[in-house]
Amino acid sequence: MTSENNENGNGNTLKYFYWYTSFYSQRALMALYEKRVPFKTQIVSLLAEEQYEPWFLKLNPCAEVPVLTDGVKVIPDSTRIIEYLEDNFSNGQFGQLTPKEKGSEESKNIEKFRDLLEPLPVPPLTFGIAAHPELTDNPKPPFTPFILKRMREITKNRPAIIREHAEKSAEFREVLMKKAAEAEQGALSINKTREEMDAVLQEFDAALQKVEEELSSHTGDKSEWWLCGELFSIADIDLAILLNRINQLGCEQRFWAGGKRPFLEAYWNKMQKRDSFKRATYFSANAMRFSKLRGTLKQSKTFLASLTAAMGIALLSYIVYRRVLKS
Repeated sequence: MTSENNENGNGNTLKYFYWYTSFYSQRALMALYEKRVPFKTQIVSLLAEEQYEPWFLKLNPCAEVPVLTDGVKVIPDSTRIIEYLEDNFSNGQFGQLTPKEKGSEESKNIEKFRDLLEPLPVPPLTFGIAAHPELTDNPKPPFTPFILKRMREITKNRPAIIREHAEKSAEFREVLMKKAAEAEQGALSINKTREEMDAVLQEFDAALQKVEEELSSHTGDKSEWWLCGELFSIADIDLAILLNRINQLGCEQRFWAGGKRPFLEAYWNKMQKRDSFKRATYFSANAMRFSKLRGTLKQSKTFLASLTAAMGIALLSYIVYRRVLKS
């Protein structure tokens, strides 16, 4: 568990709990940067399984990042966080992610693309690519060989991992056992066959084709527009973080690169220059290594405790032995 002070400023009541490479964490983090809201951050290492620790389960019994706190208020889920920020921080110094005219055509278009992009099954895509490496061309950091191997292990063992943590926590056992059941056979299942992955990829393909058609309509004085208009909106955040995930998984050739969807490719190139995007998707390789080490040590704590106890007994035995020799 690592606390950081965000450079936007201190003293505000907002605190953001997240993990660097979590898709949904990046969505809400980009919104925080776009809104220019002062906030503090606290890292919840998914590699070290800190989302199952009692202190975090009290914030979100579902053991999922991100979570935003505003004083005593606790807001889980990236969509709810973004909407909370837009409802409460949209005046004066803060950025605007939705039009002021709620019934405008631009507003309706934003809602249309949010409805298209936000339900897309990103976890099955992410873990499915790890399980079926033949579907990717060139995965990029953070999806290193170690991370992809760890993801394959999680794909196979996730329900058991959740149940193990449920058994350790009487207070949150019911919620976690329900989550384990859904992870095994329900909506939270990420263990996809090759045939099921084809359907997942087709779903993303269809959504991005609609995005391409929308972007291709931005001609003349609309050529500098974002997805739904002049305003950089919540729909743009949805699309930006989605394209980033697809690119990191090494699937950009399938979906837009090489002239397949030229307007989407131009949008992606433009997005990569945006400050909020760069900051939200940045991750430290050293921080990832440190989290990996923390997770390894946590998994080995029983062994280390036993080893320490054995060394203590050996030392005590040696002291007694020396005293016997001197007597």
